[in-house]
Amino acid sequence: MSFDHEQIAGLIRKLAGADQLLAQTYSDGTLLADDENRAAINSLKKFGILRTADTSDEYRLTSDIKRLIDRLLLRNQRYQQSINMAKIILNVEEDIEDYRRAVEQNRQDEAQYHLIQIDDTLYEAIEALENSLSVMFAAIISQFGFVGSLSSKIRQNQRALNYAQDLVQELNQVRINDCYGWLSWSTIPPELSRKVINFIDQHKSIVERLTGIVGRMKELLFKLRLQEQTANRCRAMAYFLRQHPEWEALDWSAEASIPALLKRGAGLALQPGINTANPVLQADLTAIVQELRRQSKPVAPLARDSASQPLNTEIPDRIAYDQDLYETHIENLFALALQQQGRKISALHYWREQSLEVKAELWLDMVFAQHCCLPQRVRHAIILDMQGESLAGFDGNQIIEEIVLQRVA
Repeated sequence: MSFDHEQIAGLIRKLAGADQLLAQTYSDGTLLADDENRAAINSLKKFGILRTADTSDEYRLTSDIKRLIDRLLLRNQRYQQSINMAKIILNVEEDIEDYRRAVEQNRQDEAQYHLIQIDDTLYEAIEALENSLSVMFAAIISQFGFVGSLSSKIRQNQRALNYAQDLVQELNQVRINDCYGWLSWSTIPPELSRKVINFIDQHKSIVERLTGIVGRMKELLFKLRLQEQTANRCRAMAYFLRQHPEWEALDWSAEASIPALLKRGAGLALQPGINTANPVLQADLTAIVQELRRQSKPVAPLARDSASQPLNTEIPDRIAYDQDLYETHIENLFALALQQQGRKISALHYWREQSLEVKAELWLDMVFAQHCCLPQRVRHAIILDMQGESLAGFDGNQIIEEIVLQRVA
């Protein structure tokens, strides 16, 4: 057994022999030395497993050991990692070139060394991306798994979305054509081609998953902002009720004098199954039953071809974020209102100037809805003057005919 093997085996034996001591240190954060464990602590410190804490009698796990345990237990992980794909690809290209020279000159030990370097670099890159995506997705789908308020959750999801967009830029540094170029020499060993093809397939999978995660983050961010608006309105209503306990809601929904805009629609009649007594459905149901009876044998299952499929060498398209046209126009309208330093901006004037195809009423509704979803600081900086016909006898309700935006100091 070589010296390296002895050193590794001794380190593993040292970890196994102090399992309870290390588990206590990891769980409690620190370990207090006494007469019973001082010898074991000194031995672990000599191996670089423990380090001195703030006081001489307290010890902690070294950062490498703690990071290893965190990584294996999938705890305390951050999805925001510094991943430089351009540098990784450059290192792989250099190692492949050195590997090719060693193979051509029949230097087997050197070739094996470079092959291990290539495998480690590609594996670490994919593993870092996989861990980042899995932890990031867990962070955004857990409603209150990491923070304790809606506003904090919104900020967390916004940071995750920004990181995902930066990660897309890093993934775009990988050009699949260049990766296939690593396999262009005629006598390439199969062990290298397997590693490169596996890296390409996993890269494509990560790009597809990242596209889904970005869409999921945008959807959740929109829902969280709506929930924040609902919570703010509930708090405001609760404060109003505390100040005015005599207030009672008026039940005017069934009155004949209210406008059609405010009338409630009839509820849906739901049934747990198909109503076979309905004469409208009986003809179709009878035809289905007769067709099933005419079949002499059941439908044969689809033939599944288990033959190997050719490798897909198509270059994946760059991820194009789906940007809503009218959402972009509304953002430009808000930005224009902020730039005018107090001058009033007409939403209808912008609608006519841009020749938008949507109806004016729907455009005004979208402007108002997007204003409600703005962050609190931006929403307070832009006030909306809702102009239109008020509905007599119904406080706070009106048919909006114009919205004027103005920045306030």
